[in-house]
Amino acid sequence: MDYIKEKYPALLPLYHDIYSRGNRSYWEALDTDLKEYAAEISLEYVTNDDSMSRPFNAPPVIVNYFYHSEIKKSAPKGGDINARIT
Repeated sequence: MDYIKEKYPALLPLYHDIYSRGNRSYWEALDTDLKEYAAEISLEYVTNDDSMSRPFNAPPVIVNYFYHSEIKKSAPKGGDINARIT
């Protein structure tokens, strides 16, 4: 948090809310925004999934890797899957 405090002080309350208080509302809002954006531009939207095999000429897919385990309780947690700020 010291880095955020020094370099991006305006974001410190958000980071504190997310990482110290465990508030998931930021990630849930991001997920909702990305779903809506994908629908607007008629692209498929998936979360934390790179296992799809698609034909070369298939339309692109929007993949949300942003803290998926913070949004979906069934997602794996720990290790280097999630970035953590201490």
